[in-house]
Amino acid sequence: MMAFQLDKKSAVPFYRQIVDLVLAGVSGGRINPGDRLPTIRDLAVRLEVNPNTVVKAYGQLQALGVLDTQQGSGVFVRSVATPVVSEQEKQRATESLCLDFVSRAQMLNIGLDDLLACLKTMKGPQRKEKQR
Repeated sequence: MMAFQLDKKSAVPFYRQIVDLVLAGVSGGRINPGDRLPTIRDLAVRLEVNPNTVVKAYGQLQALGVLDTQQGSGVFVRSVATPVVSEQEKQRATESLCLDFVSRAQMLNIGLDDLLACLKTMKGPQRKEKQR
């Protein structure tokens, strides 16, 4: 099971970070169809957030078709966990990722040209990490 960790300094709301973590985990194969996610209470305690934050995130993931909630059993990734993401949601996610990305780069005095050059060399989520 994937470890959940929030960026407390990010401008992205915690519930959105949870949604993005789960979506990235599913698309990256770290969370598999049928996997059980932590309970609302457990995840809220682990992440040190209000349980309502987790409820909101899980609700959005359920609306996207990624999760199923089974009363008394827990929250599970759907067997066919291909989220139906609208163009509006894609745009929102892109803007959110870019805002967070550029903000972090600015804190490290990394220029936009350097970021763009690096992005152009990447091949997407399937890119293998370079050995150090």
